[in-house]
Amino acid sequence: MDDISIFEKLKENPKDGINDVIDKYSGLVYSIVYSKLSKLGTEEDIKECISDVFLGFYNQIDKIDLGKGTLKAYIAIIANNKAIDFYRRLEKNSIRTDKYEELSNYKDKSAAPETEIIKKEERKELIDAIHSLGEPDSEIFIRKYYMGQKTKEIANILSIRDNTVDKKISRGLKKLRVLIGGCEYGK
Repeated sequence: MDDISIFEKLKENPKDGINDVIDKYSGLVYSIVYSKLSKLGTEEDIKECISDVFLGFYNQIDKIDLGKGTLKAYIAIIANNKAIDFYRRLEKNSIRTDKYEELSNYKDKSAAPETEIIKKEERKELIDAIHSLGEPDSEIFIRKYYMGQKTKEIANILSIRDNTVDKKISRGLKKLRVLIGGCEYGK
């Protein structure tokens, strides 16, 4: 079935038309989404993103102009954009949850059990304090001190200026001293 007949079918009978689109292009969509999400996402994430691609395509039917491109090209672009958005969301959530869990579960194998418990409580307190800074400050701290990223790299990822990252770190350290150490803020 060619693009024009599929497109006409989408206009006349959307349910059958979208089924034809899914039958014809699901392999393409899967390969695009899988290539973007396989390193960070689960199989469920990939399936959800594929569903989002076809829903996004269906919602944009009125904007499609076959004179400017093929259905395959439109679907490929939508799949690429949805997969990138999905990856960014997964990456953001992954930084928050995985790093907090990893940091709170860290164990010093040479420490005595009671020392280990105290260290774990201190790490949890620090992680909770960092989390209480709010966004984007907590993400900046995780990226800077736990992931070892440079200021410039963090600024590029978060789309903010380098000096903004440095100021947020400086102010955040003062807030953390108050939250954890009990010293007065601003001194």
